[in-house]
Amino acid sequence: MTEPKTHEQDEPPLPNIDPLRKQVQAKIKKYEMLSSSGLWVLALFTALSMGAYEDFAFLPPLSDGLRNLLGEGPPVKYINWALVVYGFSALILALTQMANNNKPRGSLAHLGYLGAFYLFYHFSGGLSDNFWAIFVAGLTILGLQSYHVWNYYHEQMYEQREILAELDKLAD
Repeated sequence: MTEPKTHEQDEPPLPNIDPLRKQVQAKIKKYEMLSSSGLWVLALFTALSMGAYEDFAFLPPLSDGLRNLLGEGPPVKYINWALVVYGFSALILALTQMANNNKPRGSLAHLGYLGAFYLFYHFSGGLSDNFWAIFVAGLTILGLQSYHVWNYYHEQMYEQREILAELDKLAD
C-alpha cells in the first residue's frame, strides 16, 4: 500500500522571492531620492536669487564689444507681460500634472526660465524694481512643483511598500 499524499506534497515549492524583494527595495530607495529633487531645485533658485538680489555683482561686467553685440535689452514692460504669461502658464501646467497624477517633470526648465527673467531684467536695467515679482513667482511655481514631486514619489513608495508587505506574507 502507498501512503496517501499530504497537501504539502501536492503544492510545488514557492520560487525564491528574494530577487523580487531586492528590486522593490531598490525602487523604494530610488523614489526616496527622487522625492527630494524638488527641494534641490528650490535651493538652486534661492542661490540664483541671492545673486540676482545683488544685481549679479559677483560676476564681471560684460565687455563693451559683447554688450554691443547683444544690443539693448527688451523694454521692461514687455518682460513684465512675459513674466505674467509665463507665471500663469507654469501654474496651470503644474496644477494639471497634479490633478492627473502625472509623473512630475520640468523643474529644471522652470529654474532656467526664471533665471532668464532675472537676466532679461538685469540687462534692461529693471532688476532692482522687479526682483520681488520674479522671486515670488519662482517660489510659487517651484514650491508647487516641489510639492508635486514629493507627493508623487511618496505615493509610489507607498505602493512599493504594500508590494513588499505582500511579498513578506508570501515568504512566511
